[in-house]
Amino acid sequence: MAQLTRRAFLKSSLACAGLVLMGTGTAVGAARLTVKHPKRFRILQLTDLHFFSHEKEVRDAFNERAVENMRKLVALAKPDLVMVTGDVWPEDAEGLGESRMRWAVNHFVALGVPWAFAWGNHDQVSDYSVAHDALTHAKNSLYRGGDADGNYAIDVEDKEHKRVWQMVCLNSHRDGLQQAQRQWLQDLLKTDPVPVPRFAFFHIPLRQYDDIWKNGTALGMKGEDVCMEKEDGSALAVLKAAGVRACFCGHDHQNDYSGMADGVELVYGRVSRAGGYGADIFPKGGKLITVNCRSGRYDWVSVTPDGKRWHPKQGEHREIPN
Repeated sequence: MAQLTRRAFLKSSLACAGLVLMGTGTAVGAARLTVKHPKRFRILQLTDLHFFSHEKEVRDAFNERAVENMRKLVALAKPDLVMVTGDVWPEDAEGLGESRMRWAVNHFVALGVPWAFAWGNHDQVSDYSVAHDALTHAKNSLYRGGDADGNYAIDVEDKEHKRVWQMVCLNSHRDGLQQAQRQWLQDLLKTDPVPVPRFAFFHIPLRQYDDIWKNGTALGMKGEDVCMEKEDGSALAVLKAAGVRACFCGHDHQNDYSGMADGVELVYGRVSRAGGYGADIFPKGGKLITVNCRSGRYDWVSVTPDGKRWHPKQGEHREIPN
């Protein structure tokens, strides 16, 4: 089968166009997640599911495969939190953005575990206030981005309600993290100055994702150019100042690598879409992140629905011709 490029994929997409959940947390626009075992806190990142982006005659089959793969990944990984980092549905083609979003939300709810969502460039609707409300009030949802253009935080607490970690979810829109997102992070630090380790989840990679590959410090597999869009590298300093230990993004379907940039680990999620663009490079799946909130240590592996796990070996820096 001929490999589907990003350009062809975008063209076709446009054409087809135990845990306790609590209320507002200590940070502005935050949810709270109380974990029973903070030494073994598991996050399953899913990204670029691209429901409804196939041609009509095969769309239902691909959607069904993607949903089944999600179920398998959750059963295998047993996550405490499912983090979806964007590109879930294709634009607002024919005004169907909201209905397709609700279809996806129903399937996230059906996973039976807490979940959260960061907006991707393809995730568009006619009325964002309605979408924010639907995402916020869905069962098991930790989404709290309605008051800040999709930016919010999730406070992770132990059984004594002591905060031990924080997830920052950012809306990178179409251009990557810009001044609005950087300002939101700075405001977060002003209103929530207590030091706590943080992860950041967003869709479009930072410019430094390109730098770490080109300077040879990244480990993993690269099958396409880094599409940081208009992000110029300015966000990293703000993320570091906010205490972010690692960033997890999506967007580029044929990249799965990580590396350090100024003390922050930059990690690509494993694309979760069933088939389509990027399928020739490596199996679709998710990223399982395991955190010891007591020691501050964490690790991650890419996981696939057949139960296989992958992490780049020392010195593994493999560029795949496209």
